[in-house]
Amino acid sequence: MKPVIIIGGGPSGAAAALTLLDAQIPVTIVEQKRFPRFRPGETLHPGIEPLLTKLGVLLQVQSAGYVRHRGVWSGWNGTTQFVPYGKDDDGQWQGYQAVRADFDHRLIEQVRMRGAQLLVSKVVGVLTSASDTGAEVMTSEGPIRGGYVIDCSGSTHALARHLRIPIVRYSPNLVACYGYAVGAYDAPTPSIHPDQDGWTWIAEVEPHRFQWTRVTESHNRPARAWIPDGLQALQAEPAQSADVTWRMATSVAGPGYFLAGDAAAVLDPSSSHGVLRAMMSGMMAAHLIVRHLCDRVDARVCAMTYHDWLASWFQHDMAEMSRAYQEARLFGFNN
Repeated sequence: MKPVIIIGGGPSGAAAALTLLDAQIPVTIVEQKRFPRFRPGETLHPGIEPLLTKLGVLLQVQSAGYVRHRGVWSGWNGTTQFVPYGKDDDGQWQGYQAVRADFDHRLIEQVRMRGAQLLVSKVVGVLTSASDTGAEVMTSEGPIRGGYVIDCSGSTHALARHLRIPIVRYSPNLVACYGYAVGAYDAPTPSIHPDQDGWTWIAEVEPHRFQWTRVTESHNRPARAWIPDGLQALQAEPAQSADVTWRMATSVAGPGYFLAGDAAAVLDPSSSHGVLRAMMSGMMAAHLIVRHLCDRVDARVCAMTYHDWLASWFQHDMAEMSRAYQEARLFGFNN
């Protein structure tokens, strides 16, 4: 059986790979950077645990000793209040404050151990066939042929660019600046607070190490040396930034390909479901490939099912975030 080629080894790529490997389908992952890679600290919603269990990696994540939290301190409505995740018969739900470089590394190591091939290389081209599910990925190390390609390359939209799939934008141009600071910080975390220009998130991802994110419109992005109030006395690590304008590819599945995670659709981090959505979309794409290859479900039906599922989720979250921004009168959503 031809391998499924996955572009990108982050959470969506790892989740897709583990799902395929569980179905005995070979996998080749093309990743431009070696692991562990720098990524901002990540707040993982409690809903991540069923996914980690399904993928067989929950124990690996739990053994990392990540900081746990039961909810978020929110200043969204003008007064700071604690918003718990909820609870059930097993007790209070808890999220994880993961260091993304470590989290991604743990996932990709499980992918390696279960037999996937990992190629560190740059993707320079992609070919798919309109008549079957064949795909070819050209890399700086040479071509790779497979039965399908799943683009999990993130917000660079590698496959969409190569296949000339339009990306539709649904918000003003938004930028997320993020970094770390080490030292003592007494305010409760994780916390999110809006102001007239945007919002700021602070979370303790390791003892006395805090990750912060600042989201604004691009013309209001903070200065390079900016750091949130309260963290200014701490030892700051270099900050980075990312384009978090809301956007989605007009086609997230087609003959021989699927787009997953941020490669398919991007929402800014206030959705709080970035990694969750990435992993679920990777798993869903892989599940539909298994259904086509093993259960002989029509490839066009699989592609349509995936597009409708992802578009519905994206539109739901976009509507919820639009309402929140209208209430906060942010980013022009007050009109």
